[in-house]
Parts: sequence; C-alpha cells; structure tokens
Amino acid sequence: MSFESRNPATGALLATYPEHDAAETDKRLQLVWDGWQRWSRTPLPERIAFLLRLADLLEARAETYGRLITSEMGKPLPEAIGEVKKAASGARHFAEAGEGYLAPQAIPGTPAHIIHESVGPIFGVMPWNLPFWQVLRFFIPAALVGNTVIVKHAETVQGSAEALETLVRDAGGPEGLYVNLAIERDKSAAVIADPRIRAVTVTGSVAAGRAVAAEAGRHGKKVVLELGGSDPFIVLEDADLAQAVKLGVVSRYSNNAQSCIAAKRFLVAESLVEAFTKAFVEQAAALPMGDPAKDGIKLGPLARGDLRDNVHRQVRDAVKAGARVLTGGEIPAGPGNFYPPTVLVGLPPDAAIAQEEFFGPVAMIFPFKTEEDAIRLANATEFGLGAAVWSRDLARAHRVAGRIEAGAIFINDFTRSDPRAPFGGAKGSGFGRELGALGALELTNAKLVWQGGA
Repeated sequence: MSFESRNPATGALLATYPEHDAAETDKRLQLVWDGWQRWSRTPLPERIAFLLRLADLLEARAETYGRLITSEMGKPLPEAIGEVKKAASGARHFAEAGEGYLAPQAIPGTPAHIIHESVGPIFGVMPWNLPFWQVLRFFIPAALVGNTVIVKHAETVQGSAEALETLVRDAGGPEGLYVNLAIERDKSAAVIADPRIRAVTVTGSVAAGRAVAAEAGRHGKKVVLELGGSDPFIVLEDADLAQAVKLGVVSRYSNNAQSCIAAKRFLVAESLVEAFTKAFVEQAAALPMGDPAKDGIKLGPLARGDLRDNVHRQVRDAVKAGARVLTGGEIPAGPGNFYPPTVLVGLPPDAAIAQEEFFGPVAMIFPFKTEEDAIRLANATEFGLGAAVWSRDLARAHRVAGRIEAGAIFINDFTRSDPRAPFGGAKGSGFGRELGALGALELTNAKLVWQGGA
C-alpha cells in the first residue's frame, strides 16, 4: 500500500509514499515513547530555545514549504507562504510566553500550588487543508510542555508530512520528539489503544472526530477535537456594509474556501440584504481562479476531485430545495479540481442541505427580520466553531455575540485563529482548546502540590 500526492491544479502525480506496516508502526511508537522519557526531563529553557530555532527555520524556508503546500493541496502560493510564516509566529509566541503559561499557580488560602506537567506521547490525526499550520499549532505547545507527538497526516499531503518531521530534526529536536506515521485511517484505532499513547488530538470532519473520540474513550484517554463548522456571519442593519462585504468575501473564499473556521452562512438584515448580496456577488465573481502557483490568483482548485464532486452535489441539492445560484455553481471544463465562487440565495434555512457544512467555495445568504431571528438562525445547526457579528453599536454586538453558541466570536471582523488566543469549538464542532494559554495547558497534567507544616 502506498499514498499518492497529486497536484490538484493539474492532476499530475507528484510522488508516492509507502505506508508504514505494523512493525514500522511499533518501532515509531517506541521512538515517541523513548523520546518522551528524555524530552519531558529537558529543562524548560532548552525547550524554549528549540522553539526559537524552529521559528527561524520556518521563516527561512517559508517559500520552499509554501510551494510544497501549494503543489499538494492547491492553495494560492502567497497564502501558503503566509501559512508557514504564521506557524513561525506561533513558535515565537510560545517561546516568549511559555514560561508564564507554565508558571506554578498558587491556591489562595492554602499551602498549595498547581504545576503543569507533560502527559506523554500525543497521537495527532491531522487534515490536508492547512498541512503545516494545523499540525504545528498543536505540536508547538505540546513540545513546550514536554510532550512528544506521533502524527498521522492526511494521505494526500505526505510530502508535507515528511517535511515536518525533517524540520523538527533540523531545528535540533531530539529523536522521538516528532514522529511521522504514514498509515490509513482505519489503522488509527490500534494506535489509540496502544499504552504508549497518552492522549489524542484530531482536526477533521465531525464523523472522523467522533470515531476517534469514541475509541479514545474506550481506553480512558483524553482527546481534543477541532471539527467542522458552518460559521454564521451576522450583518445587523447598522453594520459597515462595505467592510462587511469585503471581509466576508475574504472569510468565505480564503484557503480555497476549505477551512473549518470561515464564514459560510451570511445572515443579513432585510434592510441591507439587497445591497449586501449585490456587492458580495460582484466581489466573489471577480476573484481570479486558476493555477495557484501563478501571481494574482485568489482561488485555486479543491484538494481532491471527490471533494469537488461533493460540493457540486450540495449545490444541486440546494437548488432542488429552493435555492437560486447568483454566480458560479457549474464545474468548469479542463484539468484540475476547480470550482468557481458560488453564491446561493433563497434556500429555506430549515432545509436539510442548509444544515450541512459546505467545504468549498459556496456562500449562502439568508435575510432576517429581527435580532431574535438572527440569533435563532445562527444557532440552528449542530456546529459551533466560530461566528461574526457586524454592528456599529458595540453594546448591541456584544449582546448578540453573548447568545451565539460558538467557541469564538468576532465583532466587526472575520473568524480566524491566532497563536495568542485559544481556539476551539462548541456543540458538534468539538471540545478542548488549542493555542493561547488554554492551549498551552490543554494537554498537561495539572498536578496539585500541597506542602504541610513542619
């Protein structure tokens, strides 16, 4: 068995990678276990120094890694380079803030404090859509606290998977700190069950996350889930319309519209919906689509042909349910997994297809009459990853934000992650946090230390 990496813009085969068999998997599990015995005892200043070297290498290799990302999953090259640089900023942030994040926490009124220690090797199940950032955003804080990781990356980005393992080694990471594991999805259960694995983190679909969580639960192991999203983008009647449209288009179509945390359902006040829709369609339709390695391209291909087929199936189902396509909605001729920027209106918000996550360049616009209607529509899915609220009245925006069921709310801005801030979802979008202080401590043992009298 081997994995293929193909250029989604052309379909050309880039490389094949052999799957790790049972013996190799066991060898790599032992590597990450032995690595934890050493790394967990490495002084914090040395772990911080490693993160700084990691940041330096990411910055120096940003274009090289960016080209690799673009060739494997199809995002425009400037965005791919930006992904690598974001990972570098994450490494620098945790190097700078790590000592404070891990400082002992006194318990007022007691002779006790809490320290945060590593838990052991972490099994990471990672997706293809942000092949460097989504891996490094969990690895960096895990390494800071003394954990080691073994990563099952997506089958289609094995070039990125091997590059990440080499990156950690080149930055001075000891053997076993970061171990790549090339296995199929159905082999993950055996890894989760292995006693050398202490916790699991998953970024992926709702179905994949729940399957992994069920397996981890059977073995009493902690799991962090960052799953799908169908983020509402709420535009109240006093919003800055031009800015809401501009950033709404950015939020929906960045990363080839293949991002969990991105605006997907645009809920717009009736008094603004006509003007918003007209401007949004104009800007979406004007996005240059094509070879993501070329200058000026804003929308590349979807990562795989089956993903494009599924997005097109969703659009057809939406039309059957009553939606109208204002732009896009057809598979273009020619090579590559391209799908044009698509905007749907008129879809009944309670239609089954409206409850699905569109993981591709499709925006749905829904009008609402009242603030209560907007809140109800925003919460009317199983997802709860992020949301945006637009209003010039900040008190009102905060009031609405407080009633949205999501892991993150952005006011007069678009949803995204930042190394300094915790990231994660609610409801069907998962649980646990990455990034920021909460992310630094998520995969640690919070140990009570009680000092009695002499």
